[in-house]
Amino acid sequence: MTTSNQEHNIILEDNDIKIFKGLTQLEIAINEQLLDILDLNAEQLTYYLEDAILENPFIDLDYAVESFLGKNAQFIPEQKVTGIESQLPTSPQSLAVFLFEQIMMFRQTEIRDMMVRLVDYLDDNGFLPYTYQELTKEIEGTSEMVVLDAMTLIKTLEPAGVGAYDLQESLMIQTERDLHAPNVAYYLLEEFYNEIMEKDYVEIQQKTAITIDEIKQSVNYYHTLRPVPATLFDRQAKINLIPDVTLSVKNDQLALRYNRQYYPKINFNQKYYEEMQREQDLTLQQYIEPKKEAYNELTKNLRKREQLILEVVQAIIIAQSDFFFNDVTEKKPLLIRDLAETTRLSEPIIKLIVTNKNIQFKKSVMPLTDFINVASHEGRGGLTAKKIKEIIHNFLKEAPKSMTDQEVVEELAKQKVIISERLISNYRSQL
Repeated sequence: MTTSNQEHNIILEDNDIKIFKGLTQLEIAINEQLLDILDLNAEQLTYYLEDAILENPFIDLDYAVESFLGKNAQFIPEQKVTGIESQLPTSPQSLAVFLFEQIMMFRQTEIRDMMVRLVDYLDDNGFLPYTYQELTKEIEGTSEMVVLDAMTLIKTLEPAGVGAYDLQESLMIQTERDLHAPNVAYYLLEEFYNEIMEKDYVEIQQKTAITIDEIKQSVNYYHTLRPVPATLFDRQAKINLIPDVTLSVKNDQLALRYNRQYYPKINFNQKYYEEMQREQDLTLQQYIEPKKEAYNELTKNLRKREQLILEVVQAIIIAQSDFFFNDVTEKKPLLIRDLAETTRLSEPIIKLIVTNKNIQFKKSVMPLTDFINVASHEGRGGLTAKKIKEIIHNFLKEAPKSMTDQEVVEELAKQKVIISERLISNYRSQL
């Protein structure tokens, strides 16, 4: 039996998997184990399950066969690419490039140019840990108002929380933009951040009319947020990518398969468990019963993880149907909030799901985050980010290698292309 999406000709090959609609946002938010495993890649999940084995003597782990590495999971650029697109970098997308593409959607102004320059001041977490006064002194030839406006607009970009001053502000931005957030979640972060971090819920109760259940609901919700916005595009520095799902063409239909063979499998040692059950020892019985329940819970959450990944991947495939169905090389503009609206999951949950996950299609293995882009969306200046990248790429091809990143920035500025040194370094590394 297969589950199908007739309108878009997508079928699920695994007859054990059905895309579910019953798991609510709250059920996900309060399930700490599900949140723990949701954003892990195959290797990280293996480590997680190994820890679970140490705590549970009844769980056995069958490791995934690793012979596929270097064969099925090699990163290969998309096929049938011609013209300028074939010359553009095909490396997985970075946070800096993704931000640059979004910034190019704004009308060309002094503020937009300042937004580009601020990309260089983001730290490794994606935070902007400076006041506008500090940045005004650091960046010559600007004003406090321009810097402040640019900082404000940076915080409206995806991924939510980027450009925040610190963790507290990042969590507040993510909460404010999420329609699924509990009603008091933003207020608690704003007024009782230290108490939340220290789990001093009694102090909050004494100073407000907020109930302990409301506080715990918000705390559970915070577990879905990204403490480090930049991790959306994090990748291990490996040539090989493990495809979490595979999309193939069968009988003029697209068949979607979750690649369980690349993940370790957990088994319950029923024989050993029954031996322990036969022991007439109350203390032993009190020990083994929770272990079996823990195994059952872990099994359920692993299946929920599969189902959530498949649900989001289907949404990506439908949104990028021209790429998958019609051999169009250019991906359509697609943001996290678009996927959240389609799946009715929160933006934080979507970010957990797409991070460190890959899809195999034909001869390519591609990160899911490569489909999160605005490259072909025409900005208010009449140019697409893709076109601007072409201008940069062509310039870099002709520019002497001895030119510094700063010199490249200055030369491009003469062509009305404002870009940061970090982005130039990024493009050069891709070339």
